[in-house]
Amino acid sequence: MTIPKLIAFYFPQFHAIPENDVWWGAGFHDWQLVQNAKPLFNGHYQPRIPIDGNYYNPCDKETLAKQARLASEYGVGGFSFYHYWFDGKLMLEKPLETFLEHKQIDIPFCLTWANETWTRAWIGHPEAVLIQQNHTDNVDLWRRHFDYLLPFFKDERAIRIDNKPLLLIYQPFIIANTQEMFGYWRKWAEESGLPGLYLMAVKGHQYPSCDFLKSYDGLLKTQPREAFGSKHFKHQNLTDRFYWLRKLPESIQNYLRKINQSIRSYQIIDANELWEVILKNAYCPEFKESVDIYETAFFDWDNTARYKNKAKIYRGLSFDSMENNLTELMKKAREHDSPYVFFNAWNEWSEGAYLEPDLKNGYRYLEIVKRVNQNLSAL
Repeated sequence: MTIPKLIAFYFPQFHAIPENDVWWGAGFHDWQLVQNAKPLFNGHYQPRIPIDGNYYNPCDKETLAKQARLASEYGVGGFSFYHYWFDGKLMLEKPLETFLEHKQIDIPFCLTWANETWTRAWIGHPEAVLIQQNHTDNVDLWRRHFDYLLPFFKDERAIRIDNKPLLLIYQPFIIANTQEMFGYWRKWAEESGLPGLYLMAVKGHQYPSCDFLKSYDGLLKTQPREAFGSKHFKHQNLTDRFYWLRKLPESIQNYLRKINQSIRSYQIIDANELWEVILKNAYCPEFKESVDIYETAFFDWDNTARYKNKAKIYRGLSFDSMENNLTELMKKAREHDSPYVFFNAWNEWSEGAYLEPDLKNGYRYLEIVKRVNQNLSAL
């Protein structure tokens, strides 16, 4: 049986753009958040530091080539680059366009359209809009967007499912006229010589309605968000000083939870308990719509760099448990003939979700990926 390939999400906001200069200050990029992060409790691993202190610029072709070589060497099967399009306005597009231009950067890829409004949520003001995502119901704008995406779809490195280029939609339920827009996109793809498109909805939380899934071929459960919001996960919203009290009666835990919410404190979540939910519910059909199910793995998540004392922190996974969890998820993928398992993420440093080597753990995360692939090959 074929071993599923691991596709890691790739985050591009490690270079300055004019819009962020206005919104967040001259020269802003996510490395500033990463470098300025402070520990919230004793033993809290912050700030996160790349192993060589290289706070790279992903617009640089040599950086992209080095990352592709490193990922391939350790068994990462491809990148899913975040793509930002606001009714014709591109954002953070330079790394992706650099990758497209330099065909010698040898790694499979797909795109994830991060189609949500940008706000000041990081600093506690989600109502303060920076740039609105309108999803304007306009065929000309749909065509412009498709024409921008077409060279990526036609690239020889593009990941395909059923021979169709793969495109993920990060917030699928907020597109008003999905069926008509995707109908045009599929038609234009065929007119351009492609056999169509494989469109995958990303599920990071519970949907108010699932009718939109009729327009999709696949559904990706992205972690840790999807399992955290699941009815199957009983989350513990306790700060570190209360973490050891989890076995107290629920009434006391609820009281402590209310205290934490009142002071808007950070949350610590047991990642082992979350992984139990992920594995138990992997590839389980949830919807009447007939879509292929895809799963996501993660090793770490800590968005202190962005949200400071309002962070979500998933703790408790040992290196052995990371390896065991990934192995079990990959086995389940193989049992269900799923060609890909996604990973959150290659380089989401400001959310503590990355495979790239860091100063504390070195190459341990990548070594786990490589070992899992080798062990599955031997089965």
